[in-house]
Amino acid sequence: MDDHISFVTSQIHRADTLPALLTAAFYGLETVERATALLAETAPEHLRTDCNEAFEAAIDAWWALSDAPTWSDPGGSPPPELAAQVSSLVLLVSQTLLKAANRATVPADRVACLSAVHHAGRAHAALKKVA
Repeated sequence: MDDHISFVTSQIHRADTLPALLTAAFYGLETVERATALLAETAPEHLRTDCNEAFEAAIDAWWALSDAPTWSDPGGSPPPELAAQVSSLVLLVSQTLLKAANRATVPADRVACLSAVHHAGRAHAALKKVA
């Protein structure tokens, strides 16, 4: 989680417009949600109630932020254009996952990356039908 937290923290510090601030905060909340879920699973029993409370609050914060019109506005892009943009992003993520799989030394990391590429390919194929 250290890399996730460092990355999101740097994105938050670099954000300077309202859309950038909201986007960075959104990804920050997603990271908080994932981290608190991990804590809820791995913390000692006497701390799990507090960890679960933090997890639920992070989910609530994420949903509250998703109501911000500036963040959720697709920028007036028609669905085919947005689908094309997302499709390109899916390809970039897939390329990154393939690079990661090639560098992975732990077999489970390689399998997870390749499995994610498989699912990303399905998302790409579906998005191409919309674009």
